[in-house]
Amino acid sequence: MEGAMDRTILVVDDNRRLVDLLRTILEMEGYIVHAAYSGDECLAYLDRERPGLILLDIVMSPMDGWTVLERIRERPGTGKTRVIMLTARHPTRKEAEKYAALIDGYILKPFDVRNLLESIRRAFAEQERLEGVIRSAHEKGTKRSFLAEYCRLSRIVNAQEALRALLSPGPGQGEGEEESDEARKLATMKQIIQQVVGIPGLDE
Repeated sequence: MEGAMDRTILVVDDNRRLVDLLRTILEMEGYIVHAAYSGDECLAYLDRERPGLILLDIVMSPMDGWTVLERIRERPGTGKTRVIMLTARHPTRKEAEKYAALIDGYILKPFDVRNLLESIRRAFAEQERLEGVIRSAHEKGTKRSFLAEYCRLSRIVNAQEALRALLSPGPGQGEGEEESDEARKLATMKQIIQQVVGIPGLDE
């Protein structure tokens, strides 16, 4: 049951052709795929089920993807659900900073299938890693507040890395260097928490 849930993906996009394409691709890879064609349909689905991952389009009407994202995270029990934003335009710096703690990556449309599948694989792998970290830390008596902060920072670092890859495909760009510095600071903060709570994997 738990394994099946881990392979469940909810695709949220008002473009039905794109949803059908994504469903075909992902089902061929062994994922269990459900569809929602609006923000309201997505939220109604979450009232009944908890997917392992949500692919969420940003540009939708009448409720855009950022609003849907906020409402998803307001729901109890969605902390483990990974959310990757689908976007036909680059997120602004303001959007990236505001939502970094709520998402797990970006996929730019039109997307490359290999990059899409790799992004999804990484999101599921990161969730498995975090669950292992939490189990281990609980056994050592780690405070829940430390674990929550560690998970929050991990999500921000991953989102910033995805955004940096989106904005700076080539090395040596000024803005990319600045964001890289921010990501390094976040990674350092994450390492400090790892040291404090005795979380393994510092050198991985």
